[in-house]
Amino acid sequence: MCKRFSSMNIKMTVLGSSLLIFLAACGGDEEQTEEAPGSTEAIDVEVTMPEEMDTGDHLLETRVTQEDEAVTDADEVVFEVWEDGNKEDSDMIEKETEDDGVYSADYTFEENGIYLVQPHVTARGMHSMPIHPIFVGDVDQEEIDAFDEDDMDHESDFMDDHDDHDHDH
Repeated sequence: MCKRFSSMNIKMTVLGSSLLIFLAACGGDEEQTEEAPGSTEAIDVEVTMPEEMDTGDHLLETRVTQEDEAVTDADEVVFEVWEDGNKEDSDMIEKETEDDGVYSADYTFEENGIYLVQPHVTARGMHSMPIHPIFVGDVDQEEIDAFDEDDMDHESDFMDDHDDHDHDH
C-alpha cells in the first residue's frame, strides 16, 4: 500500500511541476510581447512647404523623423488638403515619393485662398497628423487677419467632439 501511495504522490508532483512550468512559459511570452522592439520616442512630422506660394503645381512635402533620425519606412503617408473653412471638401493625396525621410506628392492649387495641409502619417506603430496653413496666390489682408490658427485645432478634433456627446446618458 505504501508503494501505491508513493507512485500516486510522484504522479501528482510531476503533474504539478509541469503545470507550473507551463504557466511560467506563458507568463514569459506575455512579457516579451509587451516590449516592442525599437524606440518608444514619438515620431516627429514636420510640413516642409513654404507658407506662401502662387497658384499652380506644387509639391506637398513632409519630413518624418524619430529621435532626429530620418524615418524612411513609414507605413502610410496621405496628404489632406482643403480650403480654410471647407474641410468636408478636402482632397486626399497619397505620397508618391520618399527621399531620406521626406515624403512628397504633386498637387495643384487652382485658386487663391488660405489652404490647410495635413499629412496623415503612420510609422513604427505611431500616428501623427499636424496641420500647416498655406497662403496661395493673392490673399486679401482682411482674410489673413481673420484667419485664426487656433481654428486649425478645432478642425483637427472635429470627429472627436462628436464622440464626446454620445457618452451622455
